[in-house]
Amino acid sequence: MSGRTAFRTFPLKSASPSSHLPRLPTYAFASRAQAALQQELLAWKARPPDERGPSPPPSLIFFTPPPTYTLGRRQTEPLTASEMARLQSPLFVPTRGHYRHGASEDADSWSGVADGEREGKGAEKGGADSDKTAFFLPTIERAPRGGLATYHGPGQLVIWPVIDLHSPWHARLSVRDYACLLEKTTIAALHQQWGLNSFTTENPGVWVRSPGVPGVPGSPDFSGPVTGDSLEAHARGERKIAALGVHLRRHVTGLGVAINYSTPVTGPTETNPWSRIVACGLGDRGVTSVCTELRLHGRTDRSTDDRTALDALAETWRAEFQRRLKIHQYVDDLPEFDFDADRSQDELQAQVQDYDNDFVRAQPIQNLAT
Repeated sequence: MSGRTAFRTFPLKSASPSSHLPRLPTYAFASRAQAALQQELLAWKARPPDERGPSPPPSLIFFTPPPTYTLGRRQTEPLTASEMARLQSPLFVPTRGHYRHGASEDADSWSGVADGEREGKGAEKGGADSDKTAFFLPTIERAPRGGLATYHGPGQLVIWPVIDLHSPWHARLSVRDYACLLEKTTIAALHQQWGLNSFTTENPGVWVRSPGVPGVPGSPDFSGPVTGDSLEAHARGERKIAALGVHLRRHVTGLGVAINYSTPVTGPTETNPWSRIVACGLGDRGVTSVCTELRLHGRTDRSTDDRTALDALAETWRAEFQRRLKIHQYVDDLPEFDFDADRSQDELQAQVQDYDNDFVRAQPIQNLAT
């Protein structure tokens, strides 16, 4: 990224290529990066119009966090000790060098992955993924969005656009316009990347319809309670593949979309993070992933490698979002768009340092207390 730009992307680096244990940027680190970008826009908006200078352009943050449960504003009751223990108990993850999105450990965490690092040493161990060779201890965070509890973690691509809905870079957007933009971008990206047909419902997020996975709400053989308005949705086999959460301050956006690529959606609580919560309070609807829908679990060819898939999905989503946002043409001819992206990036990176505690590495199973 150099000179003028109408769009900025900030991929937060993930696993080290020198270890088969995933090393992921924390949710708190990503939140700090988001806050720095938001503050840049808010400071620009707070200046008198004749003193503002060039407007910061739209930005995108991409990351894959370690296991994190977030609680929305509707989660007003504090969690009990038993609920806390359940959420924070060890969660086992595969360890074949998956979940690496963004820059390598030796590269600039804001600037992407060097081509030579794509085949990082994390795959040297070979063999099939093991469900119980490493684990994370999930964290619990409050999120400034609506809704109840949801999950973010390995196998998922989290995308946080930071834009001003009233920016001079593009047409003004209402809150509803913006939510639709996120959903439509995700729907288009899933179809372009894997041919998946997804859609929206009366509930936030992006959904798919399929025969389903045995034992999961939304599948034909699910034996749990299904009542009321949810009966029709259950019969249709609707399951959420991408979550949506939005927060606004003076028309500057926060949070965004989380797309499940290989996140486990079935199995016991020690490997399936969704089994520990009622996702977004929708207990009678299922959660799914790209790999589940395409029956890709267990394959080891390159096309299903998480880091390759998540990088490709990020680029497809970015291109589609930028196209749909419809940045005004010929912005480089106007002085108000003469934004110094290089200087801005340096300043932002100085605010968001790569401290050791900004990343969490999975622990080997030997670290579990006996």
